[in-house]
Amino acid sequence: MKAFAVALLALVTLLVAPRPAATADDTWQPATGAVFNNPMGGVKARTKVVRQVHQAIRHTPPGATIRIATYNIDRADTARLLLEAHRRGVHVRIVVNDNIIGRTIRGLQARLGRDRRADSFLHICTSACRNSSRAGNLHMKVYSFSQTGAARSVVISSSSNLGYGAAAGQWNDALTISGDDALFAAWTQVFQQLKRDRTAKPRHLEYSSETVGADFQRVRVSRAATGDPQLRRLRRVDCAAPGGFGDGRGHSVVRVNMYAWYAGRGEALARELAAMRAEGCDIAVVGSVVSAPVVRILQRAGIPVRIADWDWGRKLSTAGDDIVFGARCYSHLKYVTVDGTFRGTATRVVWTGSENWSPPGLSSDEVTFEVHDPTVVTAYVARWQKMFTSTRITHRPGIRPTSRPCA
Repeated sequence: MKAFAVALLALVTLLVAPRPAATADDTWQPATGAVFNNPMGGVKARTKVVRQVHQAIRHTPPGATIRIATYNIDRADTARLLLEAHRRGVHVRIVVNDNIIGRTIRGLQARLGRDRRADSFLHICTSACRNSSRAGNLHMKVYSFSQTGAARSVVISSSSNLGYGAAAGQWNDALTISGDDALFAAWTQVFQQLKRDRTAKPRHLEYSSETVGADFQRVRVSRAATGDPQLRRLRRVDCAAPGGFGDGRGHSVVRVNMYAWYAGRGEALARELAAMRAEGCDIAVVGSVVSAPVVRILQRAGIPVRIADWDWGRKLSTAGDDIVFGARCYSHLKYVTVDGTFRGTATRVVWTGSENWSPPGLSSDEVTFEVHDPTVVTAYVARWQKMFTSTRITHRPGIRPTSRPCA
């Protein structure tokens, strides 16, 4: 009992002890590349994505700027770290969507203020920030730091919001890019548009370098049939792969891990994959909220499909105002990997971000990053392979398991 009391005292001391304030000469560096959480694991595994963001907040020095654009924040520990940063002189600028406004967001807004001309603020967008028609949502999840530790121009793009459910009940990713000043400038331009909360011009902003591209999308809904950026990407995959790429037999390999995939848009993307399969591409899919018509299109084309949704039952809707029936443990990832020929070049590439393959993706503020870094692509392929082959993570389509593999 005495040993337990000593251990408890040590834990409490660790939790309440003040952390050293971040300084301009801090030598800490954020890990770049991809990280993934595991909702089936312990606390560290479940919070791996959010801890990537938290560490960057802790190491942001006075005078630096944190810019956050996300669908939701409900973590008290995130709010505490942001307010600590604000008190030590960090400029904390946040825009969030208006669907789920809880105590955490209201508390941050009360402390940071609402004035978007100030050094720090929290603004709640009305639907999509960059669309005055009020369609869609602010759906991207980007956490950026002008400086954190010894790193500058740090951008973290994730499928994860800063919520407890994102860690405990979802599979998510985070992609961290550091030191790309041109990318950071492009993102800052987008953030300026987001905080204005009115129609943005240009409606579509892209950035590209040799290894990284970013597509900050706002396409017109009326042009969805011809302007779908996800469809354009798929159409730039050539199913013939040169030696050293693809499946080793001359075929490009495409792996899809997609959370929401349904309705007319989702079916059009499924038909494109079916056509690619007929042309010889090796394609396989992991999904979560995938409609029966989409599954039928894929399976009839010979494309293997596994589903990552579990613990079906009554839950609060994403609008926060209704109880719906759905999965409470699921993959929230939104990425595609290609090993073969893409945009006319032999490459290994992943595109990942916030956009689902469903109609809301065309009217919402979204971002998709395209990365040609072999280490990053390998990490995404490995995560897909683990999920596709594990019967604890994915199951066959058409069933609604009530068990819960998430911790």
